[in-house]
Amino acid sequence: MAILGVVAIVAAFGMITATIYPIENQAFAQQQDQAISFTAQNTSVSTQDPLPGHESHQIVMAAPPREDGKIYSGVATFTASQPVEAVVLHGYTPSQAPDLAHGEPLNAPFGNGKVAISLMKQFTDTPINAGSFEFAGNALAFHTLDGKPFTVTYTVDAEVKSPTPQ
Repeated sequence: MAILGVVAIVAAFGMITATIYPIENQAFAQQQDQAISFTAQNTSVSTQDPLPGHESHQIVMAAPPREDGKIYSGVATFTASQPVEAVVLHGYTPSQAPDLAHGEPLNAPFGNGKVAISLMKQFTDTPINAGSFEFAGNALAFHTLDGKPFTVTYTVDAEVKSPTPQ
């Protein structure tokens, strides 16, 4: 019985510590880096994609690339004149070089480095080229792989945050 009592006390202490410690860390992290609001609403016509090897594609940049390493995290809603893909760019700096067995994610040269590319295609099963989605990354764009020019109206509501150090 005494052993069960000690186990219960240790477990209770662990639960209290686990509950308080993340709150203290969260408060410290919030003091260190206050998020910046980013809100944009626009109607834009596409232009040629500037990424090397993507020159036959069309693009509209909705949240411009971050050069400070910070990350957008938020929601985007859009309607477009053609079927479009949403593209989220991520800084691509693998901690170890990918080998043939693991492969690499879709990526492209960008500035002095590379970006990994999340290319998302399906937003709705209706004939209307529209959608709403959550995203997180260093940039957000609307894009066509087939190179068809398009017009897109979009709203982006996001916060800009520093990544958590690892």
